[in-house]
Amino acid sequence: MRVARLHSVIPTLRVTRVEDTLPLYQALGFEVAWQHQLAPDAPRLTAVVRDSKELFLTEHPIAPVGAVVHFMVEGLDRIVEDARRAGFVPTFGPEERPWGNREAYYADADGNVLRFGERVA
Repeated sequence: MRVARLHSVIPTLRVTRVEDTLPLYQALGFEVAWQHQLAPDAPRLTAVVRDSKELFLTEHPIAPVGAVVHFMVEGLDRIVEDARRAGFVPTFGPEERPWGNREAYYADADGNVLRFGERVA
């Protein structure tokens, strides 16, 4: 019997305009991997990647805006500092949480939240 396996998960976040939200993702170390658009006036689908972790940012009205994506990281302070240098400050943190993580949150232009957590030793 064959076993079904998940090889990856790619969260898809609804955005209204990619160009309005992309600067935050780039400040957090994501790079544009590719972008797809069927016609010049059609919605865009953009893939952003950091450390082989991929997110899709879509202008397609397939879902409401306002998702949360939680990343477990090493080097939270470096991520926060890089974002600050690019003009972005967390909407929360960095702060130690009761469950043993130090966390910082960022909200993009559409209200999607990127939550970065690092285990506290």
